[in-house]
Amino acid sequence: MSAPLLEVKGLTTWYPIRRGVWSRTVRHVQALTDVSLAIQEGETLGIVGESGCGKTTLGRTLVGLERPMAGAMLLRGAVLPAGIRPAALQRQVQMIFQDPAAALNPRLTVLDLLTEALAYHGLLTESREATALQLLRDVGLDGAALHRYPFEFSGGQRQRISVARALALRPSLIICDEAVSALDVSVQAQVLNLLMDLKEKYRLSYLFISHDINVVRFIADRVAVMYLGRIVEEGPTEDVIGSPAHPYTQALISAVPAVGREASARRPLGGELPSPSRPPAGCPFHPRCPSAMEICKTAAPPTISKGAQKVSCHLYSRDLSSQ
Repeated sequence: MSAPLLEVKGLTTWYPIRRGVWSRTVRHVQALTDVSLAIQEGETLGIVGESGCGKTTLGRTLVGLERPMAGAMLLRGAVLPAGIRPAALQRQVQMIFQDPAAALNPRLTVLDLLTEALAYHGLLTESREATALQLLRDVGLDGAALHRYPFEFSGGQRQRISVARALALRPSLIICDEAVSALDVSVQAQVLNLLMDLKEKYRLSYLFISHDINVVRFIADRVAVMYLGRIVEEGPTEDVIGSPAHPYTQALISAVPAVGREASARRPLGGELPSPSRPPAGCPFHPRCPSAMEICKTAAPPTISKGAQKVSCHLYSRDLSSQ
């Protein structure tokens, strides 16, 4: 296999909790802990998990909006700095945000929104109008949108403008943070098909963050499942969704509505997601896990290869030790 487009090793992003007159750090919100993953050229990696599991923090850290405490990020072998990045690397990773109404500056016209970054980086080779018009055509909008403001568009149209803005710098990787969750189902399908078409046209790779497993199943080549800032399972989409190995993934899949599924087949999770500022000892999932053992309360689980999948769970280390 060729070298990955993006490689992440041991990424850790914690936010300090400060108290007192001197704002001393008393503990941290452990948003990401020891996250490692890789994305190949032309691949879509889906990230799924409950709200608060660290999906958005992962995307923001990769794009440079958050500073990690530890770990390494490499794009085609070049280190992605945690702070201000060289322009050539900065252009290669772009982001589509969940709420286009908040992501688009209401004071700028579509023309300005689409060409601002190009002008900043000195990449305008044609007139601003011609460049913006081509970007609009790429996302299925026409030139009538050029001199209008974001509030004049529907939610789906605004998200298409966000896609065009992310596409403007011709990045290699686009991070889609819940890019369709705020849209109607019919519009979701249109935007998903648009993303897939653009992927083929411009040889893009995506990190696709979503809580909707059906959407991820449609668009992603591989899936990583996150829980409390950690990746607990990873593998090809059909393997992870069709035959989940980790008890948390099994619970997520069973909660997805499916025609003909018996109510007894559901595995609802008890309890709430623990606070990331006070994560449980051992396996972070053990307070809610129906298969928890004594070792789960004290020791972090190893990452085990199970066919094409990787799973962090003591159940499989026990299975291996018994063979």
